[in-house]
Amino acid sequence: MRTTFHTPHLVMDFPPCREIPVETGSHYLKVIRQLKDISEFHLPLIEKPEILPERFYQKLSADDIDESIKNQFLEACAGCDCETLAHARDGGGESPIEAAYNEFCADLQTAGNPISLSEGERLGRVTNLRGAAAYIAKGLKQSLGDVLEKFFWLNDLSPTPATPSQISDARDWLEDLKQATDPNTGLPFAISPPVCWLFRSKHDNNDANDDMLNGAECLPCRLGLPDLLNDEQILETGLDFLCMIVSASGAKNVRSSNFCHSGYLGVRDIWEPDGSTAPIPYGPPACVEQGGLPEVICDAVSYVHVVEPIRIVRT
Repeated sequence: MRTTFHTPHLVMDFPPCREIPVETGSHYLKVIRQLKDISEFHLPLIEKPEILPERFYQKLSADDIDESIKNQFLEACAGCDCETLAHARDGGGESPIEAAYNEFCADLQTAGNPISLSEGERLGRVTNLRGAAAYIAKGLKQSLGDVLEKFFWLNDLSPTPATPSQISDARDWLEDLKQATDPNTGLPFAISPPVCWLFRSKHDNNDANDDMLNGAECLPCRLGLPDLLNDEQILETGLDFLCMIVSASGAKNVRSSNFCHSGYLGVRDIWEPDGSTAPIPYGPPACVEQGGLPEVICDAVSYVHVVEPIRIVRT
């Protein structure tokens, strides 16, 4: 008769007991105890800190990031000094929980499970227009007003119709932007900071441009963009968003998002740990009904990989 020991991940088959010398048997018992310790190593999450909302805790529980990282974050929340950090919102600073979140997540921006894109796939990017223009203006030392003006000329959205000369200037400016380099890094100028969010199409052709052409006005809501969140739970209208298509070849280090990538309020209110966006629940019903979209994160994508046209949509 052979003796077989089972653990969740290991099976060890030992010779019959009569064949095992006493000293060898003691060794096996020691190994078995070690295996038992290993099998019990993955402990459940520690108790939710009082300062952390229940909804955040549930999302954290469902995230596929290592359990040890989750527990480290919970310990950081439990230990945050609320008295020291209570200068928060009315003073323009961070709330205690946001401060704990930001400090903990700062070094985890490169985390995430690798994701393979389809060959020739095209992905979508939607971001606040003013924020994107400010990023360009600061990075390339241009006027914010001039950058906004160029985007409006490209989309024929100026208060007065753009002249042919202005449209030509805007197109030349866009070509220069695609060839520009970041003065701080010497790398091609990027469409976003290092963590870039992109959405994938639900269609079989793997082309997010279909979503841009059919219902682009719903994308900010369907993507659950934080700019649309407010305490009154009324979707703000009149916000301009920049929509663009990115070729898969320009997306490097593509991976899944985790709770450290969305910002504290984003995780609390809209982020879902299943790889898809969640629509703003109080958005236009027709947009909410379409549901979210598959989403990935990657390293910063340069403008040279942006496929024209670059569109502006308004909520």
